[in-house]
Amino acid sequence: MNFNSSIAIKAGLIGAAAGFVVAILGRIPFLGCIIAPLGWLVAVGAGALYVHFATSGGAAVQIAEGAVGGAVSGGIAGLVNALISGVLALLFGGVRAATSALGRGEVGDAALGAGIGLVAVIFAIIAGAVFGAVLGAVGGLVYAALKNQQKA
Repeated sequence: MNFNSSIAIKAGLIGAAAGFVVAILGRIPFLGCIIAPLGWLVAVGAGALYVHFATSGGAAVQIAEGAVGGAVSGGIAGLVNALISGVLALLFGGVRAATSALGRGEVGDAALGAGIGLVAVIFAIIAGAVFGAVLGAVGGLVYAALKNQQKA
């Protein structure tokens, strides 16, 4: 297995850029319903992109290498997508709710809501990285299998 970390990081950063765009566009009210699920497809695409870059020199990519490279690439893309989405959720939801509670004089509710929101966002960021890695591994594995099948 010839895992190339520089190719994985390159594919992951391209996936992260796409994840950033999806996270930003997902905040638009009517587009958010349609665009938000694309965040998971970004991770799958980042995994497939690793295999594409690895085979661009004519070298064959083993299925295990595609899965590992896809997992790293998808994990990077999923992490960035979840990080941006979480920060935007805190800014647009948590801050507004805490400000409203403070305006009503409910300091305890504001602090509790902000704390729960922060913990939820941290959990979502970790879950985004893990699910991104899993989906990236699936994308890399499937694309490597398809590439190997075409060569045979």
